[in-house]
Amino acid sequence: MRMGFIVLCALFALFAAATAAADVTGTWRGTISTEMARDTTGGDIPAYLVLEQSGGKVTGSAGGSEKMLFKILEGKLEGDRLTIEASPKEGTVLRFTLTVKGDVLEGDVAENGSNIGTAKLKKER
Repeated sequence: MRMGFIVLCALFALFAAATAAADVTGTWRGTISTEMARDTTGGDIPAYLVLEQSGGKVTGSAGGSEKMLFKILEGKLEGDRLTIEASPKEGTVLRFTLTVKGDVLEGDVAENGSNIGTAKLKKER
């Protein structure tokens, strides 16, 4: 009976660790790959995020660098799925739908509802 209780406690601890939400608070730097960037510059667009997480709500700034940041309009984290919306200019909304994989954010970027490419960012230490 005691051994069964210990096994049950261990399984519960493993389950709790596996289902804990990721923590995205911090500074993230990477790139956005788009067809337009490949056609015009032959490369990627820089991406930079400064995120603050409180429960499932994510706030902060998004942009191309520390000097070019825009306020996040809406941000949420559900499990390992991070969704962020920011507006770099009037009439334009960028939506990042990213998966948190440890210190890496990876996923799709849409502009005004149309997919424009993919993003990959790493957390800075």
